[in-house]
Amino acid sequence: MATDSLLAAEMNADRRGRRRSKFLWLAIIAVTIAALAVSAYAFRTRLATTPVIGRLFARSVTGAGHDGGGDPPASATPTPGGATKADPRVEVNLDARRQQLIGVRMAPVERAEAVKTVRTVGTVRYDETRLADVNLKVEGWIRELYVDYTGKLVRRGDPLFTLYSPELLTTQQEYLLALKTRDQLQQSQIADARERAERLVESARMRIALWDLPADQMRALDETRQPQTAVTFRSPVDGFVIEKQALAGMHVMPGHRLYKIADLSRVWIEADVYEQEMLLLRVGRSAAVMLDAYPGERFDARVIYIYPYVEENTRTVKVRFELANRAGRLKPGMYANVELQAPLGMSTTIPANALLDSGSRQLVFVAEGDGYFTPRDVKVGQRLGDRVQILDGLKEGEVVAMGATFFLDSESQLRASVGAFEPPPAMAEGAAPGERLDITFRPQPDPPRTGDNVLEVAVKDASGQPISDADVSVTFFMAAMPTMNMPAMRNEAKLPSVGGGVYRGSSQVMMAGRWDVTVNVSKDGKRLGSRQFAVVAR
Repeated sequence: MATDSLLAAEMNADRRGRRRSKFLWLAIIAVTIAALAVSAYAFRTRLATTPVIGRLFARSVTGAGHDGGGDPPASATPTPGGATKADPRVEVNLDARRQQLIGVRMAPVERAEAVKTVRTVGTVRYDETRLADVNLKVEGWIRELYVDYTGKLVRRGDPLFTLYSPELLTTQQEYLLALKTRDQLQQSQIADARERAERLVESARMRIALWDLPADQMRALDETRQPQTAVTFRSPVDGFVIEKQALAGMHVMPGHRLYKIADLSRVWIEADVYEQEMLLLRVGRSAAVMLDAYPGERFDARVIYIYPYVEENTRTVKVRFELANRAGRLKPGMYANVELQAPLGMSTTIPANALLDSGSRQLVFVAEGDGYFTPRDVKVGQRLGDRVQILDGLKEGEVVAMGATFFLDSESQLRASVGAFEPPPAMAEGAAPGERLDITFRPQPDPPRTGDNVLEVAVKDASGQPISDADVSVTFFMAAMPTMNMPAMRNEAKLPSVGGGVYRGSSQVMMAGRWDVTVNVSKDGKRLGSRQFAVVAR
């Protein structure tokens, strides 16, 4: 019996020990989870304190929840004329330590001779004014072929082929007969006969010349007085054969192209230039050409023609450049990089990273001294590499901020937004003295979470009757925390009525934390009442 009692006591003690161990591990796990949650919230808070993230939070929260019936955000308030006001910005003051910390640097506004560099790509083309088409004006057959492959270099006067043409042979015989007749009538006493014989000779000579009989063969015909059965045709220009149709023994007809010859001593480059750079182009303006085939070399060219239309698909205009190619190094079809310098005259310029360009608005921050920076709208001209041409808004000698303009812009908009914010009153005008509304607010899920949430508001009058035809809006507001450099955030959503005094709609909560929620109820333009709540979003 004693042994059994001792054994039971040991087993109970062992169970109690295991139970205490289990509770200890559960406590450790709970403490660890709480520590991780606190760390995550602290990291989120520190992330939101940065100017860039804080600005994004402010824009996202203030811009959400508008379904067309509420007040627009401050950055897009409509003007009476239908235009949109620019984002509000105010003067910014930063001490030297903060300027150094965020990387603000100063740059003077300069005025000097400005040159715009236009860069484009093009393709080497044949000079169309230096192309020759070799064809015949008579019918015949090719006998001997001297230029028998495409790409061969020929010189002016080099033989291309010989041609047998019955028609040309007959014309030679008629010419020789006219010469013989003229010689016989030289001693005639009849002047009219001599003149007629001379005209026959000239007519026959003209027909032969019009058929492109070479001059040397014409002289041989005069000297030998023998017709040539095969006439040699020669190249009219210097160049390369880029097309060849001629074959030995081929029957040819008038107008049939036999060769196409290109003189490559000068070539063209046709390049595409964007339409916004068209004003910088002038016929005769010089340019530099670089080709991948010859790295490090630059070829001189000049603009000879600007096409009179713009390509609709690419929004570019074709520009033709001409350059010498005496050594034949430039081959048609090569890709070329073209660089053109366009002088703009005396211009006011600033560094490119001093300009804030939102597309519809361009501004800079002008240093006023003692750490003050004033935002100023400017009119921008051409972009000149690492500098920008300013047409209006700045004067020579002024100093602008550069290097951290995005942070300055965030700080300026933050201060403007905080200065313009007016918290809604607890009780609006138009509410009858002593009249109280029963307003209840419930988010779904409850508590709300970061992201989209469903908001539900129930409104009853003092007698407990539901109010179903009112205008209900819910405003989320998180105050600014200057010590943490965190901007104020505000979001408003209008809730439509679903009947029975209940209003339901969706809104977005951009970050976790405590939010002040104000429910406003109005009717016919007069506010009936409001109530404030506090929620902690997860």
